[in-house]
Amino acid sequence: MEAKEILKEEADKCLDSQLWHACAGGMVQMPAVNSKVFYFPQGHAEHACEPVDFRNVPGASHILCRVSAIKFMADPETDEVFAKIRLVPINSNELYLDDQEVAVNGEKEAAQDNNKPVSFAKTLTQSDANNGGGFSVPRYCAEMIFPRLDYSADPPVQTLLAKDVHGETWKFRHIYRGTPRRHLLTTGWSPFVNHKKLVAGDSVVFLRAENGDLCVGVRRAKRAVSGEPESLWNPALGDSPVPYGGFGWSSREDEHKMMKNGSGDWEWFEVK
Repeated sequence: MEAKEILKEEADKCLDSQLWHACAGGMVQMPAVNSKVFYFPQGHAEHACEPVDFRNVPGASHILCRVSAIKFMADPETDEVFAKIRLVPINSNELYLDDQEVAVNGEKEAAQDNNKPVSFAKTLTQSDANNGGGFSVPRYCAEMIFPRLDYSADPPVQTLLAKDVHGETWKFRHIYRGTPRRHLLTTGWSPFVNHKKLVAGDSVVFLRAENGDLCVGVRRAKRAVSGEPESLWNPALGDSPVPYGGFGWSSREDEHKMMKNGSGDWEWFEVK
């Protein structure tokens, strides 16, 4: 596959940043484009998905970089969100970055945060995650995010269409029933749970996008991974076997190689 096709395919997989942040959770903060950040090779080694070759990297504990681009993405298998951040090293003689410009960008992002769409996340109970069961919808989610129900109907019911992080549309039956009455997702919920392999403790996220679309995402509960190898860090040796964690790295020419001669642009620092 040619480089242009790869870039186009990757661009097509990018998420709306608002849906991405809703799925990531309020504790996750991303740096602004053009802001300065430090890259820590040791931290990269401790969290990389694969062994990383550091032989061409200067032997510094941290490297000052500029954030030149951010892509919001989701794992095609698990729906877990991650970001690809392009970092460009800043040399001591080229600290040309306009901090005022970064401040302006930060103000714009803060304004966008204040106007962000309403989202809601619920941790799945055993009943929610049971095969063949339904999903008990909190009242806030039903009234603030879902389309308004016609409560004059008997029973109040509607069909919801929600897009997941990959753009696939899911159909749910939303009904208000029971004693006492409560909001439920019935038909369509079990196929969603089975397809996404959801279990009790995972969370489902609903968001009403600016264009009016209803979106749905998931957050996986953190699970212990047995048999993880210990993280090893030795810049003198270069290669570092590391456990699965969630950080990836690639250069412009190859997603599994570091930059040549320590002088080219460092491209993608992947955060999951």
